[in-house]
Amino acid sequence: MKEKPVPVKCSFSIVLMLCAVAVSSCVNPKDKIPHDDLIPEKTFISILSDIYLANGVLTVPDVRRQFASRDSVLNFIDIIESYGYSYEKMNNTINYYFISKPKKLIRIYDQVIGKMTETESALQDQVLKQSQAESRRATMSNIYYFPYPGNGEEPGIRLFINSSGTYTLSFTATVFPDDQSCDPHLSAWLVDADSIETGTKKWFPAIQYIKDGHPHHYVIDWKIRADRPLILRSVYYSHASNISEGEKHARIEVLFSKFVPNTE
Repeated sequence: MKEKPVPVKCSFSIVLMLCAVAVSSCVNPKDKIPHDDLIPEKTFISILSDIYLANGVLTVPDVRRQFASRDSVLNFIDIIESYGYSYEKMNNTINYYFISKPKKLIRIYDQVIGKMTETESALQDQVLKQSQAESRRATMSNIYYFPYPGNGEEPGIRLFINSSGTYTLSFTATVFPDDQSCDPHLSAWLVDADSIETGTKKWFPAIQYIKDGHPHHYVIDWKIRADRPLILRSVYYSHASNISEGEKHARIEVLFSKFVPNTE
């Protein structure tokens, strides 16, 4: 069963108690701690926040194994010293709030919780944005616009095949009325893998496009018999005219593309 995440407020309560026990083992209510021996409140909040984060990181198995031989108090001390303060000063600060200002400690506690909640929310937003960006990139990688900005080979299929099987292609083609091409279509052929440029091409029937500005969905199943290595090649946007790239106006979106070898 998957463990439920511990709420920020609850988990921080545990960390705060651990920190208090770790750095204030001996508390004498009669002791008076001078104010100049305390860590400033804003810095104190930052230190507590970092201790909470460090405690969370130490729950990761790989990290926990790496620091298994180290006393957890030393991890807290490292954080305190990274702010330029000593263990003793942190000890004095916690003792002061526990003894003299317990209500103020609660307010500090609430500020840390607020800071952790903001951090958690920011991280969630970042993860969501990254996921959305990756999704957009994955989608855009299967969409081709014409005029095509790339140089070199026209967008299409180039697949090495060394067994018989079925190649399935599902896509939508939108060719706009102002497209200047003649007979826009998808072209595809097979050629021997050892003579791609000079070998004889075995052409598949062309898929003719309609210039009406609407997306048209096509599903193709090409049955391929291969007794030797072949290259399956196609061009998503072919035409029978001599036009410049800027005179094209089309959009091709590949929805599914897969070769399944025969099992028999």
